[in-house]
Amino acid sequence: MKASLRATALAGLVHIQLLAVSTLVSPALAKDECQPYSWGDPTHGFALKMANKAAADDGDGAPPKAGEVNCRQQSTSPSSVNYYTCTEMADEHDISVETFFVINPKLKKDCSDIQPNTKYCVNGFIEPLRAYDGKCGPPNNNATCLGTQKQCCNSQTFTCGDNYEVDCAPGICWEGVCPGDKTWSTDGTCGAQHGNRQCAGKWGDCCSLGGKCGTGAEFCGKDNCQSGNCTKPDPGTGGGRPPWLTGNSTDGTCGGPKAYTCKVIYGNCCNKNGRCGSLPQDCGDGCQPLFGKCGTQSK
Repeated sequence: MKASLRATALAGLVHIQLLAVSTLVSPALAKDECQPYSWGDPTHGFALKMANKAAADDGDGAPPKAGEVNCRQQSTSPSSVNYYTCTEMADEHDISVETFFVINPKLKKDCSDIQPNTKYCVNGFIEPLRAYDGKCGPPNNNATCLGTQKQCCNSQTFTCGDNYEVDCAPGICWEGVCPGDKTWSTDGTCGAQHGNRQCAGKWGDCCSLGGKCGTGAEFCGKDNCQSGNCTKPDPGTGGGRPPWLTGNSTDGTCGGPKAYTCKVIYGNCCNKNGRCGSLPQDCGDGCQPLFGKCGTQSK
């Protein structure tokens, strides 16, 4: 496996990151005391950040299997424990208590069975299904290319590749050493209606109010574009008024499938719930700037 990680410079960087973490745990501990626990379906949706890093050899000659906990560091519980000890150990190692239970699946979720002076995992992740056969993405049980020789999942073929233009570019790369489909659309849908994904590559560089990627006035025009390379109105023509000043909402809703913008009659701010308003909670946290005014209270 180590040979495959060295096959590309990107994989080598990931391997170096894991070696930095592994210095916190002796090789004997990694092999004898930090064996992976079995944890559900290998395609389970929950994944810790470190799961995106290549699997490290735990010393037994075989990498952790998909769906197992890959523990990278342990810590010993105090001599006096109670139901709050799990939270204390999680806080001490800067992880959430939910993560603590995931990487210690034998513990009850109320922490009632935690033992004193016992080692528990405090740094680890669920080993993902890796595309060692070169097949990745939804058609292949969401296998990831990360940690393999070719670390970009091509959304057109759902195979792993390492060519930037062909495999890793925005609009093509499904996942891997790229922002992926969660950031850049790989199917031509975009905007607030589709997870606020952006447009690039063959899909065009503008997202229309209807949530479709494209180019030209139909997608990039000042009255049609919600994100991307939108045409900016000429301030000298009077067309520069922001949408929250001349909104088109007919019922006080905003954003969503209809991409309505707020106007004075309902309040100029589009809140996180998709309603127009003018209160601080409408214009503050969660306010949607694409569909109304944000940042200050609208008078």
